[in-house]
Amino acid sequence: MAVYVVGDFLRETRLRKGYTQEEVSYGICTPASLSRIENGAQKPGRLILEKLFERLGTENNLFNSFVSREEMELYSEIQTLIRDITDEDVARLEKQIDVVEKMAQNASELEHQCLYFAKGELARQKEKDDISAMEYYMKAIHITLPDFDGKSPLRNNLLTFDEIMIINAIAILHADLGEIVVAVQLDMWLKEYMENKVVDGKMKTAKYPMILYNLSCWFGTQYCHKEALAMANQGVEYCVKYGNLPAFPRLVLNQGIALAELGQLDEAKKYLHQAVIIFEAMKRTDTVQFITTWCGEQYQLEISNLQT
Repeated sequence: MAVYVVGDFLRETRLRKGYTQEEVSYGICTPASLSRIENGAQKPGRLILEKLFERLGTENNLFNSFVSREEMELYSEIQTLIRDITDEDVARLEKQIDVVEKMAQNASELEHQCLYFAKGELARQKEKDDISAMEYYMKAIHITLPDFDGKSPLRNNLLTFDEIMIINAIAILHADLGEIVVAVQLDMWLKEYMENKVVDGKMKTAKYPMILYNLSCWFGTQYCHKEALAMANQGVEYCVKYGNLPAFPRLVLNQGIALAELGQLDEAKKYLHQAVIIFEAMKRTDTVQFITTWCGEQYQLEISNLQT
């Protein structure tokens, strides 16, 4: 059985997928550095190694690489910061930003990308300052994708998971500002990218269904209910196959809403009832109230009477 070192694995994966060193390393390190890493002449730091794997559409579950104890500690705190962003816990996020900012004073720009993204999330969620949020998002994405203008997909570029998260956040901000066409264009780019270039794994399972959920919502606001239903159906199927509890009930809810808007009330009742049961189990009483109120106001449906 072949014994791989990290350089061999990166090179063979890159060549198998038909990517150039320039495409994989863009914004992460120089092509010359990637060449040295592939040839075993340079040891990459953990964050650089992780981002190179992500550009190749996979996750690094095989190799560990820390240059120093300080890098290991900073990497650990950045992972905590990413979890706080995902959990949308503003208090913990604000505290963790301070921790990472102090540790990253002498770190590279790449290690600041997640920090800028987190500051953008804090500006949007806590301060309700969309202008500052967009400035932080763009500052973050320009570290590795300097040509991205915030609106136009870069379909020839490879993406890391952090880049996907940041672009998705930019799309959400466009949607919040009423720029639905731009938002849909960006998330359709991410959807197609993840379908075609990212292998199934933990990060894809976490992010891909939420992109489908966003698209389902945005198509619905534009009265494109067939498209909204298609996105929701695809998201539910993915959640069932790979497991994503947070996204699952949201997508089921969108199935019900789209079906109701399409006039298929009997079928809609089934999905709306399922969504209520799941949200009740998750103790999401605010969402349950929204569903029951919406059904009553829009279609005179009593959710409490949907038991069979």
